[in-house]
Order: sequence, then structure tokens, then C-alpha cells
Amino acid sequence: MERTSGRRAVLGSCGLAVSAFLSGCTGELTLGGDREELNRTFEAPNALAVETDSGAVTVHPTGADRIELHAIKRSKSPISDTDGTRVETVRDADRLRIVAETGGGAWFGSAGTISLDVGVPAKTRLEHAAAQNGPATVTDVAGDARIESTNGAVIARRIDGAVSLSSTNGAIRAHEIAALDRAETTNGSIDLAVPAVRRDASITTTNGPITAALAPDLDADVIATTTNGSTATDGLALSGTDDSATGTLGDGTYELLVESTNGTITLEALG
Repeated sequence: MERTSGRRAVLGSCGLAVSAFLSGCTGELTLGGDREELNRTFEAPNALAVETDSGAVTVHPTGADRIELHAIKRSKSPISDTDGTRVETVRDADRLRIVAETGGGAWFGSAGTISLDVGVPAKTRLEHAAAQNGPATVTDVAGDARIESTNGAVIARRIDGAVSLSSTNGAIRAHEIAALDRAETTNGSIDLAVPAVRRDASITTTNGPITAALAPDLDADVIATTTNGSTATDGLALSGTDDSATGTLGDGTYELLVESTNGTITLEALG
């Protein structure tokens, strides 16, 4: 385990390299409490995961050949500090995991927030990005990625890979992705474009509308239903009633389930 205080330990037996950056005395005290920024770079792995238990996560490309991490720690009150928070990195073979821990996860059970901004070289594929009490935003990277947030929006743009998107209490937005595996939120709207699916896929929300642009040759049987709302289609070979729509796009190898409990569903042709 490597810490910013300078202490180092080698974990030779487990094959993992772990680095922990603990908060120090360089934090800037503001009216909102303690604030500290961390900047680190790492050798670029083949695969990357980025997670915080309280804060936002942003992943984007960088022109550098190393992973670039910018972390912002904030305490939750003017009389608290960031001493109970940390950012760790764990390397296992050619996979790097960046994890921010605030000591609780839920706002009132943690020491504050840690938001992570990560620049990714072209050789690195994103596997996982997770935020809590903030948005998870991923743009212009490659990889079959799980992108999720609790109490925040999930935004995916220009992803060269299949994505699985989930939020609790937040909207989901996804455009210019290679394929969709899943998009699910409990309380929020969903707006996405689906050019392809590679297995059975789903788009679901409990409380919110769904707008999905689907490729006319998607290769899926589409089943769309809403309990308290209406459905509408435009430019697709689908038929249905006020609260449902079904049909086969392409060969229909897979199934695409589109479902809202309390909200409208709009399905249109992806141009």
C-alpha cells in the first residue's frame, strides 16, 4: 500500500499493487468546510474502473499516455474536515481500479464527498464508472462499460462499446454508443439512442418517461408497455395500443423490453 504520506509497503504475495492517498494538511478551508484537491497520474492499464461512494464521477479522454486523476474532497460541514476520506488505487495485472471512500457512502454517514475526474488514454478500456450523490458522466472512451449512479444522473456519449446504465433517483442519457445492454432507473427519465443490441436488452423506469431512438434493423423483438401512460412510435415497424407497442426489428434474434410504470414511452427510428 502506497500513501501520500510517503510510507510504502509491498504486497508481493497477493499480486496486487495498492496506493492510498490520505488527506493531509493542505486542504483549503472554505465556508462549506474543508476542501482538498489531489492530482495523480498512473501507468495506463488495459482496463479501468472508477468508483466513489459519495460524489460525482467524470471519465473522458486525454491526449497523454497515462491515466490522469483529479480528485476533489469536500467535508460536509464548516466544522468538519476531510481526514476520514481517501482515494485508493488497486492494480491487478493490467486492470486499474480507482476507489474513493468517504467513510459511509450516504451523505449523513460520510465525512463528505470525493468527486473524481479521470482522463483516459486511447489504449485503456473503461469497465466500470460508479457515482453516488452525484452524476456519472462518461464521454469519448472505449469499452463495454457499466455506468451507474445512486442519487444522480447517468450520461454516456460516444462510447465505443456496449453499455449497461443504471440510476436510482436520476435520469439516464445515452447517445452515440456502440450497443445497449441495459438502461434502468427508479425515479427518472430515459433518453437514448440504440444502434444495436448484442443480447436480450431492457430499458426500464418506474417513474418517468422513456424516449428511445432504435435502429430499424436492430435485430430484436421489441416489447414496450406502460402501466400509467401512453406509447407512441414513429418510423418503426411496430404496432400496438395506447399503452403498448410490439414488433420485430431486423431478424429479431434478441428481445428488447421497454417498460415504464408511470410515464410515457416514445419509440422512433434512429436516423
